[in-house]
Amino acid sequence: MRNTRTSNVVRRSGAALLVASAMLAAAGCRQSLRDADREVAIAIAERQRTVLGASRAVELSAAQPRDAHPDRTAYARNPGLTSAGVPSGFEPPPPSASQPATTTSLATRALGHSASLRPMKRRGELFSLTDALAYAQEHKRDYQTAQEDLYLGALALTLERHLWTPQFAANLRTVYGNFGEITDFDQAMRFVADLSLTQRLPYGGEFTAAAISTLIRDVKHTATVSEGSQVELTLRVPFLRGAGHVSQEDLIQLERDLTYAVRSFERFRRRQLVDVAQAYFNLLRAKQRVIDDEKSLENFRQDYARAVALEEAGTGTLLDTLRAEERLLTAENGVADQRESFRSQSDDFKLLLGMPVDDALWLDDLEDIDSIERQIERGKYPLLLRPTAVDDQEYAVRVAIERRLDLLNRHDQIDDAKRGVAIARNAMLPDLDWNSSLTFDSDPEHYRLGGFEVARANWRSEILLSLPLERIRERNRQRTALIDVRRAQRQCEEAVERVRAEVRRAVNAIYLEERSVEIQQRNLQGAERRREFARLQFYDGLISNRDLIEAEDNWTNARNRLNLAKTARWNALLQLRLATETLLIDESGVQHADPDLE
Repeated sequence: MRNTRTSNVVRRSGAALLVASAMLAAAGCRQSLRDADREVAIAIAERQRTVLGASRAVELSAAQPRDAHPDRTAYARNPGLTSAGVPSGFEPPPPSASQPATTTSLATRALGHSASLRPMKRRGELFSLTDALAYAQEHKRDYQTAQEDLYLGALALTLERHLWTPQFAANLRTVYGNFGEITDFDQAMRFVADLSLTQRLPYGGEFTAAAISTLIRDVKHTATVSEGSQVELTLRVPFLRGAGHVSQEDLIQLERDLTYAVRSFERFRRRQLVDVAQAYFNLLRAKQRVIDDEKSLENFRQDYARAVALEEAGTGTLLDTLRAEERLLTAENGVADQRESFRSQSDDFKLLLGMPVDDALWLDDLEDIDSIERQIERGKYPLLLRPTAVDDQEYAVRVAIERRLDLLNRHDQIDDAKRGVAIARNAMLPDLDWNSSLTFDSDPEHYRLGGFEVARANWRSEILLSLPLERIRERNRQRTALIDVRRAQRQCEEAVERVRAEVRRAVNAIYLEERSVEIQQRNLQGAERRREFARLQFYDGLISNRDLIEAEDNWTNARNRLNLAKTARWNALLQLRLATETLLIDESGVQHADPDLE
């Protein structure tokens, strides 16, 4: 009979614990990842509006893996052998050729399935510079990593902000005990429920309120042995060491770190746009090289056919025919090399954008260098126009020093270092704390969990002074903090000088590239006249095909040098925009003019 009563008590206690656990689990599930994403998005948007004047959405769809649950291979202690398998080059030959070898792609195993990304474009659509910039911001892997770094910085801040709000904690505990005696065993069940609230104080210390309820049941006699509650209020306030803004250092630093992260992310984004644009220009130059070489190849084919006809007619020589054939074969080989170079550069360009290399990218899918120039004149690419600030170099330097996001971080980090000195000095102070507590409980003679009596209150207050007999560690940290201030100041000064040099170099580069474009345009005009004149003389039989081949090669080289000069000028303009922090491009790749340089 006693065992039956015991099992009933245990069963009821277990059911109560299960209900309480289910309620706590349901409350925890409501705090989902969506809440974290929403809090982070709000924090980042507020900080971006404060720092940049406008907010940009931070999408983290790529940060959520397709399958985050580990499989058995994730727990392998030697994944190089047990998970991926021995590379085929190290395996012994199979016993018979009738047994086909089976291999598993490492990428397929890692992803779980074939990767699928949005196609770059549909066939027949033009993939412009604007499209490339927009695609990079959506798919570039480094860009997604930078977004995740910004997200993690904001996530750490949201946690610290939460820790400065009231912190609730609850525990339910059940204890079953057998207390052995000579003749029998006394069996008891103890149920303990405690609820606590902790609040950090703005300038150090904390306030804690805790309530504990205890119920003891005698299982053998099915009777309540003890029932009571206790409430305790505790206050701890430091007056010297750990008091003041020092207590909020973690929150202050994380708030400032989010500002730095927002600036660094925007700076990274603009630098990435310059890199993508430069790669696009290089790809256009490779495309134009293929087109120009194919035009020359067609001319060489006609020259070879003419040389053969002249030799058969008796007016030409075998030497001219062989020379024309040699140049034709060289041109065919050159076209093949240029096509392979374009294909290789297009693959590198796809990798830079974060797109699959299997996506087709043909010559006709890209813009032309001449068409970009026409669009610049129509205002589609305002960042590739020559800014008026180029004529006033010192003004461009002042704009850069005022606007460069990395310089702003350097300046603010000096304040961080100075704040570290104040923290180190505070650590040298003695500990002077005020500890106070108020406790009252229920009457143990009456079994009531809520029967608190004010008359049973117990109040205690103390002031504790701890003298610093040894502060060697704190003394060294203070010296380190002073050194950190000097380092931060030197790094800021060096960064400012580097920005000055960078802007001056960018301005000078624009002058040089503009002059180079003018020179190469004149060279191309001369090469075109020479090629036309040489072709007329060759048809009239006044010169050999050697002079014609040389004129054709000179035209091709002049065309390539002009394209190189044009793209170099565009790159110089973008570098100036990046150096002066006036590179404004939205998420869709559309460029906007900045009035500070116009």
